[in-house]
Amino acid sequence: MVDKGKFHMKTIYLMLLVHEQKVSWRKLLYHIVARPRALITLWLVCHERLATRGRLHHLGMVDKKECNFCAKEETVQHLFFECDKLKTIWRNILKWIQVVHEPGGWESEIKWLIPYCKGKGKKSDIMKLAIAETVYKIWHYRNEVSFGQSVNNTNIEDRIINTIIYRA
Repeated sequence: MVDKGKFHMKTIYLMLLVHEQKVSWRKLLYHIVARPRALITLWLVCHERLATRGRLHHLGMVDKKECNFCAKEETVQHLFFECDKLKTIWRNILKWIQVVHEPGGWESEIKWLIPYCKGKGKKSDIMKLAIAETVYKIWHYRNEVSFGQSVNNTNIEDRIINTIIYRA
């Protein structure tokens, strides 16, 4: 830390710095033009910190862990890819951006998206924007239903597409 009688902060910083492996999904959040609320929601999903009923039940905060739309446990995996009512939203957005892909689970989607979103082209930018806005809008729709607000679910895909067009 001290070299030739001088203190070096860089040496301390490098000693304290933990050399961990970087997360594979970090590129999904680089250079994305999505709304900040959509970015934060995507970040929470990637970190598996989204406050789903299954997670809140595990932490002892709620009694009910079932999905609002079906009788299964509400997890990130279920909410975005297994719930029959909500998984069609992601399929319709993929169809709109002309990507032929059958969504699987969250982990398989991340593995599929990482190479797809590499680079600086319009194709990867649109996909990253679509991911963030779709995840946010599904989560927002789920919250509206959970907290008993009046919900208009007839044009969720249209609102996501309009946001993508506006932000792109």
